[in-house]
Amino acid sequence: MLSRRKAIELLGAGAAASAGQLLGARAQAPQAPRSYAPGSRNYAQMGGMADPRRPGRKNILAWGDVRNGFQHDSVSHAFSVIEALGYNSKIYDTYIRTDSQPITKHGLFGSDGQGVYGHDLRDFDAIFFFGVREIDLTAEQRADLMSFIHDEGKAFIAVHAAATAFMSWPEFGAMLGGRFANHPWGVVEAPVIVEDRHFPATSFFPPAFLLTDEMYQIVDFSRRDLDVLLRLDTSRLNLNLPSIQNHGGDFPLAWAKRFGRGRIFYSAMGHARTTWDLPDIQRMYFEAILWGLGLNGDPEIAPHPERSATARPVALPGPAAACVPGWARKGTL
Repeated sequence: MLSRRKAIELLGAGAAASAGQLLGARAQAPQAPRSYAPGSRNYAQMGGMADPRRPGRKNILAWGDVRNGFQHDSVSHAFSVIEALGYNSKIYDTYIRTDSQPITKHGLFGSDGQGVYGHDLRDFDAIFFFGVREIDLTAEQRADLMSFIHDEGKAFIAVHAAATAFMSWPEFGAMLGGRFANHPWGVVEAPVIVEDRHFPATSFFPPAFLLTDEMYQIVDFSRRDLDVLLRLDTSRLNLNLPSIQNHGGDFPLAWAKRFGRGRIFYSAMGHARTTWDLPDIQRMYFEAILWGLGLNGDPEIAPHPERSATARPVALPGPAAACVPGWARKGTL
């Protein structure tokens, strides 16, 4: 009579052998052609467009895969702001995705292998990226993303937590231009120095301004490769904290650079939802998108040494009054 332990060992061995035979059979079986999900080929009937671009408009992918990191409450509001700016200006259409399925040049397929209607990188002119930490992309998807920017000359507009993304992927960090280390002071009001007032996304700012947001400490950057647009003025901040790594005192908050033929813009601003209500911050990102699309000139990307403040910081204008119809106001429904 077999002992209970011996029986389990034999059952386990049998199961492993059966599994191996099954996997071998599957490996040898011919691959069936992928089917298409219902409606995936009937664009008009299902609300889609056979031509992915409306006449006279660009396409922006607002990409916010946050499954593996701190899920900023500002992401939804940021995307709504960017979508509204494109919609109202009639310059671009925004496709909001919180997954990474569109990061491909080979069509979209569901988790069941079925082809599905949707837009991939071939249909976009720029990416507005507010992702965080590690994001699951295949090797093919990573190659497609880098080719989209570097070879095709498309734009990558990166926001706040984007500097924390893909820490295990060196090429992404090289493309972006800098990496998140930490935020030593958390959310704090601090002065911001405008280092480049010729770049479209920062030309309208006062020479220095006050901002309350989560101020990042960026590392692994070189001013030889970046046109630093905004820098944190640390004169009012404690630089003796143990988490301070940048002993040179250079804390860039926004920059522009080229990556092959592509255009890269990054700003650390945008942690708080209230930041996205400031007209100047909205305009900064809007102008950055237009620059990425090549629609507001082609300013020189000019790396330069650290530049000092030329004026005392002033407060930015507060949020503009919201235009809300009477029937939508609280208490009137």
